[in-house]
Amino acid sequence: MKATQKDKKPMPPVEVKAQVDRATATTGDFIRYTLSASSEPQIEVEIPEMGSQIAGLRIVDMGDAGPIERDGRKITEKWYQLKADLVGSYIIPSAVFSYMNEQKEKKEIKTAQIFIEVKSVIEDKEAAKDIKDIKPLATIARDYTLFITLCIAGTLLLVLIIGGIYFYHAKYRKSKLLPPRPAHELALEELDQLQKEGLITRGIYKEHYFKLSEVFRRYLERRFHFQAIERTTEEILPEILNLQGFDQRVKSGAKKFLYHTDLVKFAKYIPDTQEVDREYQGAVNFINETKEEPVQQFQSSV
Repeated sequence: MKATQKDKKPMPPVEVKAQVDRATATTGDFIRYTLSASSEPQIEVEIPEMGSQIAGLRIVDMGDAGPIERDGRKITEKWYQLKADLVGSYIIPSAVFSYMNEQKEKKEIKTAQIFIEVKSVIEDKEAAKDIKDIKPLATIARDYTLFITLCIAGTLLLVLIIGGIYFYHAKYRKSKLLPPRPAHELALEELDQLQKEGLITRGIYKEHYFKLSEVFRRYLERRFHFQAIERTTEEILPEILNLQGFDQRVKSGAKKFLYHTDLVKFAKYIPDTQEVDREYQGAVNFINETKEEPVQQFQSSV
């Protein structure tokens, strides 16, 4: 017998889901992480921003879809394109969706954690299928023409290398190598160049904040020698908070800067003009307050 309308189990007002298109990947693979919500048409579901919580996996793109109507339900999605550069196990934490019910009470629905295993390409068993048996050795008639030609070419190359080394030392042996430019000089020049691009005046907020964040993270790498460009804000913060010789105000300013740039980069937040100027000046202030002081050189008189 066919099930009647009364036999059908009523759907909840809101259903949410978090999923990836592959739970096992190899280094260099792209992984699509999707958050979706299905709800009654009159309910507005807030999909959480997970960009700052995805640790270890690099976000290379993101976007959203919907809302669209399907079978009397409203469907909304948000997706992230992820990339794993290192072998290991990764966990994407639970996503917490929120919505208002008919009684105007705020409700939350939590998804399960997602586990992803990243293997080396060499370990992938599928790659081994492309390996073919080695053919037996073939007997080749000896011809010394190629050998003599290679010896002559090698001798000429060696003479050129030795001559080049001699020329280099003869010309530059008395010159001194210039020390590398300080990290703060490079960062301030990059910030000045970013201002000249005029992205904010053209309304291109996300690209401006991506570039602003990269300049700031590049300065952290050059100045304090820890990886920052390819790491998430949550992974960088412990390094900043453990910096020695700087007061808490400076560290808190860096933390606030990173969280605010993430908000514009990943959450579609549009800052006003005062916020843009404040974040730019905050980066400049942090660089000036943490820049490496020049080494004082003293000459002793005899």
